[in-house]
Amino acid sequence: MKYWVICDYRENLKEYHKLGQELYNDHPSIRNIKEIIEAIRSLGYECEYFGGIPELIHAIEHQQTFEECVFLNFTDGMDQNYSRVQAPALLEILGVPYSGSDVFPSVLMNNKHFSKQAIKDKNIRVAKSCLVNKILPFNYEEICLWKYPLFVKPNCEGSSLGISPQSVCHTVEEAKIRVQELLGEFEEVLIEEFIHGIDVTNYLIGNSDHYYINDVIVAELFDKSPYAIYDDLAKQSKARKLFFNDEKIPLDTLKKIKSQSIEIANIIGARDVCRIDYRLDANTQDFT
Repeated sequence: MKYWVICDYRENLKEYHKLGQELYNDHPSIRNIKEIIEAIRSLGYECEYFGGIPELIHAIEHQQTFEECVFLNFTDGMDQNYSRVQAPALLEILGVPYSGSDVFPSVLMNNKHFSKQAIKDKNIRVAKSCLVNKILPFNYEEICLWKYPLFVKPNCEGSSLGISPQSVCHTVEEAKIRVQELLGEFEEVLIEEFIHGIDVTNYLIGNSDHYYINDVIVAELFDKSPYAIYDDLAKQSKARKLFFNDEKIPLDTLKKIKSQSIEIANIIGARDVCRIDYRLDANTQDFT
C-alpha cells in the first residue's frame, strides 16, 4: 500500500495578506509537507508527495489510474471560491480512496450559513444570522431590530480572511457599509449578532465509532477589550495564548462541548478530520 500526499503548499499560492513587508497565508509550507511525509515513512509506510490541485487535474486529463494506494488530502485547495471542495471532487473523479470528508460535507462545511441551517433545528445553539449576496439584499428594516453589535464576515472563507476591526458593527449603518465593502471582494457575506466570549475550537480526528483525538483548545487574545477579534493582524503576530482541554474549561463544560462536536460532525457527515469553532461565555459557561 502506497500513500500519496495531496497538498498545495504556501509558496505556490498567491499571498492572501500583505502586512508591512511580510507576506502571509494560512496554507502549509513545503517544509511542513516534507515533515509529514517523513513522519509517515518513519512508521514504515511508503509515502510520497503527489502534488496539489493542478497535479490532480493533470492526472484526470491524462486518464491516469492508481492501484493499491490511498491519497492523503491535506490541501485547502487553490484560491477560488469553495477551494476546500476541489480535492474531494477531483479525487472522486479519479476514483481513488482518500482521507477527509467527501464532496457534499466539504461543500456544506465551506458555507457558514448552510452549516448553521443544518444543525440549528437539532437543539444546538447558533448565532442569529442572515446571508447577503447578489440575490439576497441587505434587509435594513429587519436588521435594525437585531441585538447589537453585529459581526460581518465572508460566508465561505476561513483563516480570518475578510475579518478586521470593522467587522464589529455597532449600528445598522456600519453593518451596511461593511457588507458593501466585503461584497466588493467576496460573493457572499454573513451578518451575525456578536457573541461575547472567548474563542474555543474542538478538533476531532477519527470517525463516529472512535475518535482518536477529541481535544478542545481555548484561545485567549492578548487584547482584552470587549470587542476584540482575531483578525489577520492578530493572526500574523500570534497575539493570543492557547490552553488545552481542562486548563481553562470546567470538566462538565468540556464534556458537553466534546459531545456536541461529535453530534455536529455526524449531522454534517464529516469524515476523518473535523474542526468546530465555538464562543464560550466564561461566566455562564454557555457556548454557541
